Amino acid sequence: MKKFFTLLFLAPLTVAGQSLVSNLPQNRTALLEDFTGVNCGYCPDGHAIAHNIELVHPGEVVVLGIHAGSFANPSAGQPDFRTTWGTAIDAFFPISGYPAGVVGRHTFPAGLAQGRGGWTDMVEELITYSSPVNLGMESSFDPVSRDLTVNVEWFYTGDSPGGNDRITVLLKESHIIGWQTDYGNGNNANYDHTHVFRACFTETWGDVVSNTTAGTSETRTFTYNVPVGFDIANCDVVAFLGEYQSDVYQVREVDADGGVT
Repeated sequence: MKKFFTLLFLAPLTVAGQSLVSNLPQNRTALLEDFTGVNCGYCPDGHAIAHNIELVHPGEVVVLGIHAGSFANPSAGQPDFRTTWGTAIDAFFPISGYPAGVVGRHTFPAGLAQGRGGWTDMVEELITYSSPVNLGMESSFDPVSRDLTVNVEWFYTGDSPGGNDRITVLLKESHIIGWQTDYGNGNNANYDHTHVFRACFTETWGDVVSNTTAGTSETRTFTYNVPVGFDIANCDVVAFLGEYQSDVYQVREVDADGGVT
């Protein structure tokens, strides 16, 4: 898959000019990276657990399905959801079995990457942590050019513990019908795949955010030309900000065909 992105605008904002974020301190929101594959028989159970976590914590959790590793290698007639970005992320984290979950890229006492049985506790702990930054975004889509434009805005309510942070913006798609090995319910050639990581607008590990002290704010605008094979009505844009290859402070998602969060 080929990536197309353009950084259109980068400038500091004043507090008075903000429209997408609050300047009041907030808690972290949780990015749940679900490492999965179409030939992973236990992965549908992980999908169900992730979905239930979303239902219990609306607006506090964003699920991202990263298809990588040997179980993501498709056989004839199976969908190929692998991406270069997802493969790199999977290789970096200590993934020893599938499904595995990383929550907020935070290392908990039980570890960084954990099996599906640990995801709920990880999320419920992480969302009690305070965040040094607030994040918001909006999107618009041109159906003729298929250009997706995303404005991302953030405001630091406190100093970032990590110093230089990173902003990551990506696209995910749901309701893609295709094969899924399933040990619990039987193999399914018409499985409804959700939260599939499709493309990254930024570098794999995000673009550098240098101004990370309390009271600073910034906005960046990205465009991505969405491939014809992606159903924009089923796509969401995800943005998250945190340390390099480590703790994610806040994550947000919005409908790709127009929305604000």
